Amino acid sequence: MRLYRYKCKKQKIKGFHKKSIWPSIVLFFMYLVFCFLLVMSFISVFGVYIISSKMDELSDNARHLGRLIEGRMQEEDILDAVSYVSGYLRKENDICVTDGDFHVLLHLGETELPNFHEAGEMRIYEDFSDDEKYSIIPNMEDQVLNSESAFIISIDELWELTMKAPPGKGPEAEEKWLNEIIYSLDYWKEIPVNSQGYHVYYKDSLKLMRKDVIYILAVGAIAVIVLMVPVILLFINVLSSIAMQKRMIKLLYLDTITGGKNWVYFVQRCKTILCRIRNARNTYAMINLHMDRYQDYCACYGNKAGEELLENINGFLQAKTGREETFARFAKADFGLLLKCEGTKQCEQRMKKMLAELTGINRERRLNYHVGIYMIPPVTNQKDSGLQQRRQIDVDQIYHYATAAGENLHGEEGQFIQVFDHQILEEQLWKRKVEDTMEPALLNKEFQIYLQPKYSPLSGKIVGAEALVRWISPTEGLIAPGRFIPIFEENGFITRLDDYMISAVAKLQSEWKLQGKKSIPVSVNVSRANFTKPDLAQHICHLVDGYGADHAVIELEVTESAFFGDKDMLQKIIKELKMYGFHISMDDFGAGYSSLNSLKDLPIDVLKLDMEFFRSKGDETERRGEIVVRETIQLAKNLNMKIVAEGIERREQVDFLAEQGCDMIQGFYYAKPMPVSEFNERVERES
Repeated sequence: MRLYRYKCKKQKIKGFHKKSIWPSIVLFFMYLVFCFLLVMSFISVFGVYIISSKMDELSDNARHLGRLIEGRMQEEDILDAVSYVSGYLRKENDICVTDGDFHVLLHLGETELPNFHEAGEMRIYEDFSDDEKYSIIPNMEDQVLNSESAFIISIDELWELTMKAPPGKGPEAEEKWLNEIIYSLDYWKEIPVNSQGYHVYYKDSLKLMRKDVIYILAVGAIAVIVLMVPVILLFINVLSSIAMQKRMIKLLYLDTITGGKNWVYFVQRCKTILCRIRNARNTYAMINLHMDRYQDYCACYGNKAGEELLENINGFLQAKTGREETFARFAKADFGLLLKCEGTKQCEQRMKKMLAELTGINRERRLNYHVGIYMIPPVTNQKDSGLQQRRQIDVDQIYHYATAAGENLHGEEGQFIQVFDHQILEEQLWKRKVEDTMEPALLNKEFQIYLQPKYSPLSGKIVGAEALVRWISPTEGLIAPGRFIPIFEENGFITRLDDYMISAVAKLQSEWKLQGKKSIPVSVNVSRANFTKPDLAQHICHLVDGYGADHAVIELEVTESAFFGDKDMLQKIIKELKMYGFHISMDDFGAGYSSLNSLKDLPIDVLKLDMEFFRSKGDETERRGEIVVRETIQLAKNLNMKIVAEGIERREQVDFLAEQGCDMIQGFYYAKPMPVSEFNERVERES
């Protein structure tokens, strides 16, 4: 579940990265290009406007000359009229007359004439011979002047002429400097005259003054200034967004307990390190570092002290990890580490050294740790032995393997480091398979009740039985309890199985009663997890009463470890069960947690001696065990308890227990657990 939450968080962060600052940066540069094009277009349009206004002025002059010529043509011919009008022209203004075939009839001036024969087919004509610059633009009223025809001067030269320093100071000098002509272009302009068979042209100049260029530059500068305000604001916004994103990522990667990096960062950092090509030749180790009994530490010294301890561990690991390594806290007191190692042995030695230092990180209190290791080998190409890049690294799964290796060490004194191997993987796969199939198995009644008889050592007759569960799987066959009971106890499914077994025993007792058979007491185990329910006694009554079974023939076995939970709750539940008529037995007495107080405080009916009492470990040990068994039986007799010895396999053990007054014996000496049908046959044979 915890891994699922981290995966969900990781997906959200991936979505956050997809909505990163890059779209804003691209938009910023697109806006810059747009502003540049807009300024250039604005300058170009304004420049064309200035040139067009000057050309319009020259066209007005041509139309004025045309009206003068037409006025003189009422009294004279066109040649005389043109000669008369030429007297009003400036020295640099030439004028000429051609016939309909563009043959020159009259030319007044010193400038060389262009080829008028081609003028009718050209929109713009330029002649650069002898450093003279001419431009013939017929029908100027319908033409558009473009930059290529209007200017034959380079931008650099125009800029140099414009920025030439004024010759003096003062308003007059500045005005003269602004009105100075810095560029002039000569061209021939056709004069509009209402005359059939004749064309009249005159030469004029397009003059560009310094102030015209300065006006264009000023307009461009104003446009740049106006557009730079939003550009600057957008640039500031982009920088703020980048800074905000960095702060957000830092918060997303922050572990609020230790102040270091969190698990989301660890997963992404591991992928980055492992997938680098230069790291493909390196061996890495994924490590689960677990502090034992962290909850007990917090219960004793407070949550604040626990968080300070985790913060100190985080600082220690930060000092012990290299550049191409990383670590982070997974949850509670579990840390994940990715370390670069030469091999398994070198990794174990390094972790032993770290554990030795971590054990004393708190001088006042000794701390214990467990380490699970999963080795990540270098990547090689089997065909040509070349190195390849690691791909598709599932960091969560690899860490899960390392955690599984560490979990195998729980309860093993003196062992602190475990390397993941194939057997652990098989156990994990089996655990997953059990958890995936346990619900359907319960619905399909794959859990079968087996009965192991309890015999009287005096009469040799069956006086009771214990109900044991067997899983008959259609795919796996008979599954021993040791392969699934610990898994059920870990995931809480054991309470469902307890209900199933209690109901099965109640149903069996009801069937025996209806068939008129002898009622044989049957004991059934109630797991420790059930004794956290305040209404357990009422719940068991409901299960048993549903089949109409007698409470007195059902014995409820309580594992001895349950007596070290909530003792007040346990006493309350056992007293209620006794009040409802059930018999209570303490299972596995002497398994390692025995307490005489439990015999004193709880109304137990039956005491089951653990089989470890009867396993030979040498003459002296066996002799001491017999003394303990003898005294325990005597103690139970004094407390009005019955004694059941389980795990009995030899005749001498039976004789010894019979001599000591043991009430019932359960073990392979008499019978193994068997199906109900076989148990019934055995009871009938004895009858």
